[in-house]
Amino acid sequence: MRSFLFLITLLPNLLAAEPTLRVSPALSLSFSTEKGSLHQLQVKKTDPKGHFVWRNVGSAIVGTGFRWSTLQPEGEYRLQTPSEEWVLVWSDEFGGDRIDFTKWAREENNYGGGNNERQAYRTDPKYSYVEDGSLNIAVYRDPHTTSDGRTQPYSSARLRTMNRGDWTFGRFEIRAKLPDGQGIWPAIWMMPTNSPYGSWAAGGEIDIVESRGNKVTETVGALHFGGKWPGNVHLDHTYKFPGKNAAEDFHVYAVEWNADTISWFVDGVRWKTRKNNEWWSASARQNPSAPYDQPFHLILNVAVDGRFFEQDDQKADRIPTNAFPQVMKVDYVRVYQWAR
Repeated sequence: MRSFLFLITLLPNLLAAEPTLRVSPALSLSFSTEKGSLHQLQVKKTDPKGHFVWRNVGSAIVGTGFRWSTLQPEGEYRLQTPSEEWVLVWSDEFGGDRIDFTKWAREENNYGGGNNERQAYRTDPKYSYVEDGSLNIAVYRDPHTTSDGRTQPYSSARLRTMNRGDWTFGRFEIRAKLPDGQGIWPAIWMMPTNSPYGSWAAGGEIDIVESRGNKVTETVGALHFGGKWPGNVHLDHTYKFPGKNAAEDFHVYAVEWNADTISWFVDGVRWKTRKNNEWWSASARQNPSAPYDQPFHLILNVAVDGRFFEQDDQKADRIPTNAFPQVMKVDYVRVYQWAR
């Protein structure tokens, strides 16, 4: 069925001229969906050689068993049900001029993240903003004191997708360039949204990438699990960059996660796989997938100092003043799920 949307724009001086009429033709599309299946809307396009090709429109949707409707520009469309492949279900390309708060929330916290860190996470746009096609999370030597008298000497930002993007299993892919200052701790990681297994770390944690200050020739991945703190344990592993390090260039970091395994990738290379016989949850010993069988959300942040540097002689206070801000740049975040 074809319909048309009409956008009416009134001139500033209503008495001086008649209203102008702008017409935007559109199609009203409606498709049947299969409950639980992934469906991908596609539009017919012409490639540079003049051949007709089908291009994906946005992210895939999860079928509900009911009809799905959308408005699209004029064209020829189809709804595909992909199988045996990774399908994009959520993404942020940071192509605008501001953070999309339908996808991200800024956190505010002045208490060191449980690791004796020395940054205040603040919501001021100075510390997290979109510029030139990238999300920037910036650390400044800006002291911040909360109403209870707690002071931190640095300010930064922490963004999360909680209740805006939560997934059980999938491929999580992030293209990022990391800072390289002493004691600066950028992290891209995942936490459970509503864990039935208890508080940290009984509910699990998946660290996709962490960078240990100026040790940017390597990156760290990890799992935290077991019992509630202090009865928790962790597994970590280190990747060495064969070429340009984490601060010299953007790299693509990814995790593929299912009920049986969690695998880490850098620039398309699988470098570590953990199997479910390596992890466990104290409250669900009979479940081999626990705690990694529940919805998790993504977190992007840059911390300063803390326990992560207990074995390293690094201090952010040694960074020259003119080397601030220390910035993590994120080109995109993409989430895929496996279509069966």
